Amino acid sequence: MNFAQLRAFQAIATHRTFSEAAQALGVSQPAITQHVKALEEAVGARLFLRTGAGIELTPDARDLLPRVRQVMLMLDDIGARMDEGRTLNAGYLALGLCAPYVAMPILERFTALHPGIRLDVRLENSSVLLDLVAQHRVDVAIATLEAPHPDFACDRLLSQEVLLLVHEGHPWWGRERVDLSEVKHQRLVLREAGSMTRHLFEAALARRGLAITPHLVLGSREAVKEAVAAKIGLGIVLNRELGCDPRLHAVAIDGAPARADEYLVTRREIRPLGAVAAFAAVARAVFTTQGNVPTDQSTSAGTS
Repeated sequence: MNFAQLRAFQAIATHRTFSEAAQALGVSQPAITQHVKALEEAVGARLFLRTGAGIELTPDARDLLPRVRQVMLMLDDIGARMDEGRTLNAGYLALGLCAPYVAMPILERFTALHPGIRLDVRLENSSVLLDLVAQHRVDVAIATLEAPHPDFACDRLLSQEVLLLVHEGHPWWGRERVDLSEVKHQRLVLREAGSMTRHLFEAALARRGLAITPHLVLGSREAVKEAVAAKIGLGIVLNRELGCDPRLHAVAIDGAPARADEYLVTRREIRPLGAVAAFAAVARAVFTTQGNVPTDQSTSAGTS
């Protein structure tokens, strides 16, 4: 058993195909296959099953995965501590993002400080991201949550509020605020089920005894923005996701405000290790600089 075999195992477990794992590691697919075969011989068990949908982990692989990732992060951490500058010069970090607008300032500083760490980034809604963290397929997620999740280490980065997106020519184009009861009568373009933005909005409606039927449901905030700009309906967005599109105007919602926090979410056992700890430190520094006060709620999450 060697480090290359462990890296191959981790990559396949994350990407669930041999070809994508090989591409992520910058090696050939036969090399990945050979590493896995050697690791299976070393542990005396089959680790992956090929299916029509890709790769499935065997029970032995699911048991091995968190241990392998923890070992790899520990080795990165030891290497940094042995280095005179105590800097991570190499490593790998799997990131999951639901809000690129929140994450990009972190990525900018992190890649400048740790250019040798290879990043594997995927975009999903918050619900999916929590599942990926639990499955050890993502090391760090930046997710929108109403409260810290009891199963993970959660660092709160900043708060966000739900705003209404209005297109040019709509009667509300010049308004700064509307009451939630007024929104009920509008055609609305919403995100898919599982989107935290949609959940927050519908929960606010429920608190007022209101309900709506979406005119259109789309799978990304970018698609929602384009639909609103095309005057298909009004949309819902978090304030940090607005961007600078002159075709759109954001309106605050009164009556049952919907708010949530952006959290950096990791598994507790890897939170203090290697690239995970370095990324969390950068995230906290970025949002402290921007006037937010990040808090480490990893120990209190179980009581929230």
